[in-house]
Order: sequence, then structure tokens, then C-alpha cells
Amino acid sequence: MERSILIADDERLIRDGIKARLEYLELMPEALYEAENAEQAMEILGEHPVDIVITDIRMAEMDGLSFIQQVKPLYPNIQFIILSGYAEFEYAEQAIQLGVKAYLLKPISNDSLKKAVEEAVVKLDELESLKRTVSEGNRSIEEKKRLLFDKSVNDLLRTDSPLWQRENAKLVYQKFPVQNRWIMVTLINIDVESYEQGSFGYRDIELVKFSIRNVFSELPSLCEKIIVSNLANMNQLFAFISYSNESQLRVEAEKLFTSLSNHMGRKLKISLTFGISSALPEISAEGNKEAQEALLQRIIHGKSNLYFYDDIRILSADQFPSSELHMLFQYIERRDAGNIEFLINDIFSDESIRRYNASYIRIIWARIINILLNVANPVFTNDPKNMEKLILNFDIFDTFQSMDDLRSYLYMLVLDCIQVNADIDVNARNKIKMGIKYIRDHYNRDIAINELAEKFAISPNYFSTIFKKETGQTTVNFIKELRIKKACEYLVSSDKSISDISNEVGYEDSQYFFRVFKKATGLTPLEYRRTYRKQ
Repeated sequence: MERSILIADDERLIRDGIKARLEYLELMPEALYEAENAEQAMEILGEHPVDIVITDIRMAEMDGLSFIQQVKPLYPNIQFIILSGYAEFEYAEQAIQLGVKAYLLKPISNDSLKKAVEEAVVKLDELESLKRTVSEGNRSIEEKKRLLFDKSVNDLLRTDSPLWQRENAKLVYQKFPVQNRWIMVTLINIDVESYEQGSFGYRDIELVKFSIRNVFSELPSLCEKIIVSNLANMNQLFAFISYSNESQLRVEAEKLFTSLSNHMGRKLKISLTFGISSALPEISAEGNKEAQEALLQRIIHGKSNLYFYDDIRILSADQFPSSELHMLFQYIERRDAGNIEFLINDIFSDESIRRYNASYIRIIWARIINILLNVANPVFTNDPKNMEKLILNFDIFDTFQSMDDLRSYLYMLVLDCIQVNADIDVNARNKIKMGIKYIRDHYNRDIAINELAEKFAISPNYFSTIFKKETGQTTVNFIKELRIKKACEYLVSSDKSISDISNEVGYEDSQYFFRVFKKATGLTPLEYRRTYRKQ
């Protein structure tokens, strides 16, 4: 029997007798527990699920009726069968009031015990059936509420009348308040590749949308967010995010939808493309039109990307590097480090940045991150810290001092993503190459080995080893040589003081600079200036 029974009686012989009868009557439960008093019975109920309790009406310390009174509020579905002698029959009425399923007089007959247990099981089945019916009814009510809400949102997106004239606006904004906030309307398109290449078919569309809804609701964000079905296109969903700060809303959108794309792509092989409106003061037909127009860019620039309405002007420009991005994707797939570096430098050339402005950087950066999410080595992406680097975070831009810094960082990120065991030395040499360039650009700053190693994701000892192998010098000597060379140029070509030159090349202590310079050249700074100016 797929039920559990607890026998509570202070006489062992009685407990053994009931067990024997249950076995004889083929009523042995899935789990059978015993207690010799009410206190022990309470402990068992607290540790194990029990369906039926067979208890003596008289037990030491607490009688069976008092025991039932304590248990009923805690476990209302438990079915009780009371064992009683003729002397206690007067308690039968009280037992019935407590909802006891059966009141069996001793000595117990097999028929009465069998009937009592079977009736208890029937009652349990009825309770569970009722619970399922209520639960399904609640789910049905919730589903109807969700469909009504989805319809109200869809109506808002297709109505041009003023907000105050729309009856459905109140329902929507009760659930998604937007007062003094900016809103972005997003169309999420489930790309056809999801059905052709993944484990889902077109018949699974509702399951796919259910998965997207669940993941979206769980993703952390500073924004308020909701997601509903696009009732005009079964292959799409609408997502809405709102925030008080207009510029920060874009940043949050980039993080949120990149995370959603990554989760669905890597775990379920679902490819998503996003069309995102500008920041608007309300949910409106205008937002829907902007999201639709942004999503159309996928026809030109490819699927599985984020497209912002605000970026259409740049995306539509003749000089937008679509072919270069396609080539970069191929080079990243082939692990071609040299051509990857060349294309990153070309795509993020100073000329391109001047032509378009910072918005260009955001768009191209997002495209490259999306490429990496698709081709990154699992060894890299299985580390949550590494995945944080791939989720769009434009705060990193604040750490760059120049476009060279940006290009170097992105190149290193690409190499980290695609590395395999056999590529470690190759990637390390490329990182040292970038490290040398970084030192040349920042030689006059206080540069530590640990800082360089961390910047290029190599251990300090390994960085030092590969650096010396590639340059023939230690990092310290390399930096010192650059500083002395630059100081020599200043001494010959300018009238700056020795103290100023010392600071220019990275030495705050001019006396220390004096000693280092003389040791390196054999001359004091003034002697070097007099000697080489004459020449």
C-alpha cells in the first residue's frame, strides 16, 4: 500500500498485533512507524510524512484524544483510527467531533481493521483529488489573468489614442508602474535556427516562450521588468524595462538582454534577436513601431544580436563594417590571432571613431561580444568570473585612457575566450606583445609586474619568463631603458629642467634619476646635454 502508517500504543504486544494483522490483510504500508507514547509520536510526525495514525485512546502522560487535538491543526489531512475498550466508549462522541475516521473496540476484528484502513485510504485519495482540482483551478484563474494582462499590453502597443482614454492602461500600470520613469519596449524574436539546429520543434513554441519568461524573470536588474506574448506573432515576445535614469536604462538593457541571450543560447540552444525602442515615457504604439523597425536590422546585419532604434542611423551607414565583422567571426573561429588583432585595430581605427562617435564603439563592441558568446572555449565560459567579462558592461570604458587601451583589452579578451591548451604559448606571446605596447605607451607611470600580469591575465612569474624570452630583458630593465632613452631626447631637444625631465619620464625623485641616468650613460644629465647639443 503506497501510504504510511503510525501505530501509537504504550503496549508493545498491541503494536506487534496490529502489524501482524496489517500484513495478514495485505495492508502493509510503504512506511510503518511505531511510538509508545504521544510525545514520541509527535517527534515521528515532525520527521516523516504520515497518512494514517492508529492510536490507543489511553496512553501514559497524554491520552489519544488530547494527542489528536494537538496533531489536527498541524497535519489536517492525517486520518485517525482510535482503539478503545468498552470502558472508554463514552469518548466516542468526542472522537467523532475531532474527525476521527474510525473508532474500533477491542478486541479488534480483522474485518473492522481492514474496513477502517481502506476507508481512510479512500478519504486520503479524495482529499488529494480535491487539492489537485483546486490547484488546477487556481492555475486556470492565473492563466486567464495573464492572458488578460497580455491582451491589455498588446492593445496599448497598437493604440494611438491618448493614455487617459485607454481603459486597459489602468490594468497594465497597476502591475507595471511607470510614473516618473523611462520605458524601453523590446521585441524578442525566436530565430528559426532554434528549431532547425536545437532540440526544439515548432510544436514546442509555447515551451520555448515559457522558458524565456522564466529566465527573464530570474535575471537580476536594477530595472522594473515584465514580459508578455506578442499576440500578433506567436514567435515573439514583448519585454518592457523601466528606470528613472534615461541614460542608465540603455546600460541596463544591454546587460539584461545580453544575459538572456547567453542563457538561452548556451543552455537550450535557443537563438534570440532583440529590437529595442528608444527610452519613452509610456507604453505606446510609438514604442512598438520603434522596436519593430530596430528588429528589421537583423535582415541586414544578422540574427542573434541586440538592435537599438537609436543606432539605426549608424547601422544604415555605408561605412558600417559588416564585412569586417563577418571576417572577424571567421578568424575567431579559426583561432587566427594575427588576423584577429589586425581586424580589431582596423574596425576600431581612430578614423572610424572620429566618423561615428562613441555610439559606434557600443554597437561594434556588442557585436564582438555576441560572436564570443557563440564561439568561446567551454573551458573559459564554464568559469562564472569569465562569463561576467562577456556580459555587456560598458563601465569598463571608464578605465581606458586611449583607443589603444580599448583595442588591447578587447584583443586580450578574444584570446582568453578562444584559447585551447595547445595555444597557451602562442596566446602568451601575443599578450607579451600587447604588454610591450602598453609599456611603451605608459612607461612614465608606475608600472608593476603584478599589475601588468593581471591586466593581461597571466601569472606574474609566467609573464616575467615569457617577457624576457621575447625581449631579452627583464621588465624593469625594459622600462628603465625606455625612460633613459626618452630623457636623452628631452635633454638634447628641449630646454626643460632636469627636475622636469625626471618627472616627465616617470622619476619623482630627481636625485634618484640623476644616479640611474649616470649609471646607464656614463654621464650626468647636464654633461649629456652639453656633449650632445654641441654635436
